[in-house]
Amino acid sequence: MLDPQDVLDEQQRLLELRRLVDWIVLCLRHDPLTREETFQLIEQTRREVLTLCPGKEEVFDLVLRSRFLRIDSERRLAAWGLTDAVN
Repeated sequence: MLDPQDVLDEQQRLLELRRLVDWIVLCLRHDPLTREETFQLIEQTRREVLTLCPGKEEVFDLVLRSRFLRIDSERRLAAWGLTDAVN
């Protein structure tokens, strides 16, 4: 049987994770970051995610890092007016 406190703790971590990822997506889409700043932000986010969800390095790299890099690439292409070339 599941401990209610464990379930509550898991829900809190997932909510914090969702907020963190949403904030990073917002920053990547709208802040004028250099490529270096983007990589630093992604690495900082990775450390924070792994604090919330230890042992999930592979999941971060497969899901979130690729999502963040895609968003950054799309923003840079849009800034150059090349979004139609991608779509």
